[in-house]
Amino acid sequence: MENPTAITAQPKARTYKEERFEFTLFVNDNIICKRNFKINDFIEHSMESAEFKNTVDNIVRMIDDDLKSKSRVYTWYFFNPNEETPAEEFTAPLLSPWECTFKLVISDRRHPVMTKIWDGYAYPRSVRDKVDIGNKFVKLINRDGKQFVLDKETFFNDPSQRMNFDLQVLRSQIMDKSDLLLTITKTICESCSPSGGMFTTTSDYTLSDNMGDKHYNYNIKAHNRRIEKEWEDATKKKTNDYFKNLF
Repeated sequence: MENPTAITAQPKARTYKEERFEFTLFVNDNIICKRNFKINDFIEHSMESAEFKNTVDNIVRMIDDDLKSKSRVYTWYFFNPNEETPAEEFTAPLLSPWECTFKLVISDRRHPVMTKIWDGYAYPRSVRDKVDIGNKFVKLINRDGKQFVLDKETFFNDPSQRMNFDLQVLRSQIMDKSDLLLTITKTICESCSPSGGMFTTTSDYTLSDNMGDKHYNYNIKAHNRRIEKEWEDATKKKTNDYFKNLF
């Protein structure tokens, strides 16, 4: 590989401002990525709806599809069914259930409003250990130990670059993939504001539902208030009697 300094990404300096919303991806409680963002014309309580739950399910499906695709590419390069002794990685037992746990957390003012977890036991170790859903950059370390972060389009399309085997695998894994960090942010914003064209007010969302003979409220605060009120009503007479005989 040629000296990469000529194509090193140079991010522009910018002033950071803490916004209201955030999503964080964890693997075994280790933060893999985090994005803080704002939602213009945010519709209050939209994140407490059945529609937003479906949105989060779709986001997790995006991430899972991304990692499954990278797993298929990795397997195509490293697994040879004609070998008498296949690589140990492809013959060893899978991880125990939940030994590698992925978790996506959506937060409002740093308070989690929805969390989704799934088991990453079937992704190859190389994919689990190098999760990057941004799919934008190539990270390299030269002989002096200096790290370079390079734009994938610039690097992989440069005919002067001589890529080793691992870089060829990485190219196949990320070259055709979009920036999921941007896609996830856009998906959340469209689900919680008029920008998506489906919602304009809180009443457009499903905030509660009936299941059998019970009514469930997706707004956890309202649900807790209802439970507190029921408990207050159930103990009202006992509380009044207590205060009447206090003195």
